[in-house]
Amino acid sequence: MKLTNIMVGLFLGAGLFSSCQSEIEEGEGYGYLQLSSVDVNKNVTTRADVTSSETIAVDILDASAAVVKHADNWTELNDVLLPVATYTIKAYSADKDKEAQGFEAAPYYEGQEEVAIEANKAKAVEITCKLAQAMVSVNCSESFKTAFSDYSCSIEGTDLSVPFVKDEARAAYVKAGQPLTVKVDFNNGKSFTQQITAKAEAAYYYKVNLDITEGNASFDITVDQTIHQYDVTVKVPTKQDNPDLKTADIRLDVSKVWGQFAYLSGACNLEEITSPVQFRYKKKADSDWITVDAVQEEGTKNYSAKVSPLDFGTEYEYYILCGDKTGETCSFTTESFVEIPNLGFDNWVQNGKNWYPNTDASNSYWATGNEGVTMGGSSNSTGVSDSHTGLAARLETVEVKVLIVKVKAAGNIFIGSYKTSTTDPASSVTFGRPYAGARPTKLSGYFKYQPGATMSSGSVPADRTLTSDECDIYIQLWSGDVTIGEGHFITNQTVSEYTRFEIPVEYTVTNKRPDKITIVATSSRYGGYFSGINVIGQLAIGSTLWVDDFELSYY
Repeated sequence: MKLTNIMVGLFLGAGLFSSCQSEIEEGEGYGYLQLSSVDVNKNVTTRADVTSSETIAVDILDASAAVVKHADNWTELNDVLLPVATYTIKAYSADKDKEAQGFEAAPYYEGQEEVAIEANKAKAVEITCKLAQAMVSVNCSESFKTAFSDYSCSIEGTDLSVPFVKDEARAAYVKAGQPLTVKVDFNNGKSFTQQITAKAEAAYYYKVNLDITEGNASFDITVDQTIHQYDVTVKVPTKQDNPDLKTADIRLDVSKVWGQFAYLSGACNLEEITSPVQFRYKKKADSDWITVDAVQEEGTKNYSAKVSPLDFGTEYEYYILCGDKTGETCSFTTESFVEIPNLGFDNWVQNGKNWYPNTDASNSYWATGNEGVTMGGSSNSTGVSDSHTGLAARLETVEVKVLIVKVKAAGNIFIGSYKTSTTDPASSVTFGRPYAGARPTKLSGYFKYQPGATMSSGSVPADRTLTSDECDIYIQLWSGDVTIGEGHFITNQTVSEYTRFEIPVEYTVTNKRPDKITIVATSSRYGGYFSGINVIGQLAIGSTLWVDDFELSYY
């Protein structure tokens, strides 16, 4: 069954040689309007009650919306003389009730167009009349009929209840603009209600298919719209009005919605829980739901479930269910993915004595302390072919002579910026770059480490005694000036072959999203302890760290 459009052709008379000719010539302020035909679009398969004899009424309205001419049938409207002005021509089903609903209601068509009448000019105007109502039908699958032998179904709306008995194949006409809901009564005191659309659209045909899913008695409802003239895809929300089963709206809860996972939440206040409490979720664009078991929070009637992996920057729908009862469907959108450049450390560019871990010979995203070290030596943070794949970063703790002073410098690479300050070396480094991506849950990669042979004297935290140099690889995220997540990998062991490391990111603040991120690797953990221009952190000259193929995970 398809929806039908009726074309109404309105033509200005070409000759203007009627009995009104003398008036037109005298006033030169009139035009002549003639309705020449009404036709049914033959390119559309129609219902039997939509034929070429459809009776179309016509109103001609002036600028104040007053009807200046009416005809119950377009064929009765002949030789219309109109003053020069702009008019609205309205065409509509003459013998149908637009407000009628149900199986016995007839299709009601309407359309309108403006036409400017000009003196002594003939114009043609065409109006498309389309169905002003929506259509709805209900079909039950064989598996549904087998599972439920005793049930009744209806389509509910504003002052609307259309019963669909078993095997009812007809479609009902309903008024556009109202919400439509399917209600199934199981005749045992239990019912299922689900919203089809929040606002029925004119010329849409909503085909509701009732089915069951494996393992429980809830339904998936899909809607198929057959729309004449244009294609529209409607994503239909589902809703169960059940105060005892409530889906929590996590859309704005940053602690529950991440980049590739989310914590679904809800409450079940049913007196008797005969089935496990579960959640269903899916991408909004998909039709198939995924079911997961819910975990009850101790001492409460609240339930939750972690779902992963999800796609970045994608809208999902979900609801809580227990047996044949479901909660309202809610939605959320996951955090978006933002790429961190050169995580594999394959891009290096040399400018003079300085090596840069970017493609533009500057500390544009990743940075090192090379510009300071090369004041008295060579770059100590470089790209090398001794790698896990491609190139790797080789970071070495060195001692260089700047003017007359010997200065220790740990090899390092970090997301941030570096600008040498000879009077205050500690201020040369600024960690972090702006970041608006999904929150990572883990940093992993490959490393080798060779601690230097001899530890220097120097400072370490008061509760520590350092017998061997330590490397440090870490990630840190901020929201404003507050650190919200951080993770470190520290070792003093000699590792001669590339070995995988993993750093879980521990979030101390989960209700904020980051706006800045850094990743740091250094050959000497305390190489950033300064007093004036001197490194006072304890370290070992010659300590060397190789890092390669960093990767961020998000669930």
